Amino acid sequence: MNDLLNMTILGIVQGLTEFLPVSSSGHLVLAQNLLGFKAMSGLGVELLLHGGTVLAVLVYYRRLIGEILGGLVRREADAWRFAGAILLSMIPAGLLGILCEDQLEAASEHPAFVCAMLCLTGLLLLASRLVCRPLTRSVGPIGALTMGVAQAVAMLPGVSRSGSTLAASRFLGIDSDKAAAFSFLMVVPLILGGNLLHLLKALDGPSDGIFSGITWQTGLVGFAVSAVVGYASVAWMVRLLGKRHFWRFGIYCLTVGLGGLLWFALR
Repeated sequence: MNDLLNMTILGIVQGLTEFLPVSSSGHLVLAQNLLGFKAMSGLGVELLLHGGTVLAVLVYYRRLIGEILGGLVRREADAWRFAGAILLSMIPAGLLGILCEDQLEAASEHPAFVCAMLCLTGLLLLASRLVCRPLTRSVGPIGALTMGVAQAVAMLPGVSRSGSTLAASRFLGIDSDKAAAFSFLMVVPLILGGNLLHLLKALDGPSDGIFSGITWQTGLVGFAVSAVVGYASVAWMVRLLGKRHFWRFGIYCLTVGLGGLLWFALR
């Protein structure tokens, strides 16, 4: 029962924070350090939870994905431009992950650094409210590369991926619906590719299995909770973007970041 509860909590956290602009990595680090949260961990759990959020995005944008795939088959220019933009956006994060994997993992061991990055996320989200230009542009090569750079910066624990990419899209004047679709779809190949690499590394390691200690019931619960909560999170974020309210998460990130810095300074 304890494993099921832990997996349920992890599924909720993953589903919410993967798409809301509050940094999933930052919240997990702070939860472990501030609350003594000792939930299940391991590569198997990570693969299952990320699989759930990927499924949520694919289901939510199933019609758009179908149109793009059909357009690619029919050699439609718009579909090929969108696919090219997705590939272009992956380059910065891919390079940073290959060159700085150890440094990025080490950064998560310093909760004060995570708090500082949460403050940076908060300021970025608040700054996006100052954008007065009309949001009418599509995601072109410059927009894709800029959002890709923002996604790469968000590999630092405490920097929100969705927050940084969506804020970047607002600074560029990209339409909210188009920016949301691009932001949530551009991460799918990276998650799938990253999980595949981790899986291949694990298969070359000890033979005790990456899913050892996880029952199929527990794994199914984590996957399902992550997928359901992730779907609701995506739908909520799309509505918030249309109403231009997502900047309010900046207040939350700034409060948590400053509160965490104060906590670690005084304890």
